[in-house]
Amino acid sequence: MSTWSIIPLKSFKRPKSRLNDSLSLDQRRSLVKAMFITVSESLKASSLFKENFVVTEDKEVIKFAKSFGIKGFLQNKPGLNQGVKEITAVAKQKKVKNLFIIHADIPGVDEQIIRLIFNKHRKLLKIFKAGVTIAPDLKGEGSNCMICSPPDIIKFRYGPDSCTSHLEEAYDSGAKVQLYTSKKLGMDLDRDKDLIEFMKKKGLNHISEYFKQKNDG
Repeated sequence: MSTWSIIPLKSFKRPKSRLNDSLSLDQRRSLVKAMFITVSESLKASSLFKENFVVTEDKEVIKFAKSFGIKGFLQNKPGLNQGVKEITAVAKQKKVKNLFIIHADIPGVDEQIIRLIFNKHRKLLKIFKAGVTIAPDLKGEGSNCMICSPPDIIKFRYGPDSCTSHLEEAYDSGAKVQLYTSKKLGMDLDRDKDLIEFMKKKGLNHISEYFKQKNDG
């Protein structure tokens, strides 16, 4: 049962604009790179995936990802949904059975939680043969991680309140869907208070300690 992992990452040029008040542009770039390393290392360590891809509009992202053993997919047209749609079409051509999509800004992810959510999805497939598993963010709004079997089982609707949108797509299409709630998968760093929460959890005095560890390591 072949499975691809997908990390959508638009660009390093002006990332995490909502953190402008807390971090400089260089710091935001370093943070995004550090979180990408965390996600990519977790995916590879799980040994669940035949291929691991970053989907992006930025050639610099592809170059960076390759240095960590992640293949690059340069999308033809801009937009998160467009990029995932394009690689989904390729996955379908290659007869990939499962698509594991995880955002690049989830610093709490690790090998264990990757395996746990995938095993939960396998249980769904044993009963229904096809379906969708969604791990929402801590607010229950975003789709931080999503597993689709087959890859094109639903239309992708990333954006505001994407978890609800993806649930609607599943219900409308008759696809079986389940939610998987996890603090590790649910925490993303989009706002100042997310940074504060993450630093408290990790015992950091400044967020730079985290991305310095990752980028230097």
